[in-house]
Amino acid sequence: MPKSPSTLPAPAFNDEKHHLRIYHGDCLEILSSIPENSVDLVFADPPYFLSNGGITCYAGKMVSVNKGEWDKSRGPDANHAFNRAWLAACQRVLKPNGSIWVSGTSHVIHSVGFAMQQLGFKLLNDISWVKPNPPPNLSCRYFTHATETIIWAAKNSKSCHTFNYKLMKEANRGKQMKSVW
Repeated sequence: MPKSPSTLPAPAFNDEKHHLRIYHGDCLEILSSIPENSVDLVFADPPYFLSNGGITCYAGKMVSVNKGEWDKSRGPDANHAFNRAWLAACQRVLKPNGSIWVSGTSHVIHSVGFAMQQLGFKLLNDISWVKPNPPPNLSCRYFTHATETIIWAAKNSKSCHTFNYKLMKEANRGKQMKSVW
């Protein structure tokens, strides 16, 4: 049973004018505190499960990719179960016509998309977000990870999502917005 809304922590960011709030904490705890059918949009950047003792390049220096226990892989089945759990919690709080945007690399995004299908989300688009200056692949054994995928989905098959075509076209200098950003 979800907690009462009064148990929500103070937002890390709160813009009353635009009704935007960002909370910092355990997503499952925070989502359980939010009333059902009360959120218009969720944007999620879930763990990529990459904290495995590896290295990457940041600001021209070799650094560890260990971000903490929350980003350590527990294996594909446990990682997928976690993705299903937080996505189900998001689906519960979304309004009937609400949307969710989830970003991720190939390490996690396929599990996210499959979990969305399993939960009955309506998949609307996938966007390839091109990183203009990605960190180099230091091992020289793979392609450099120069994109992330963003999945845009609606709460379920009955949802009527919002898409401001005219505004998107104006923002793109009079051309239809493509799915490569």
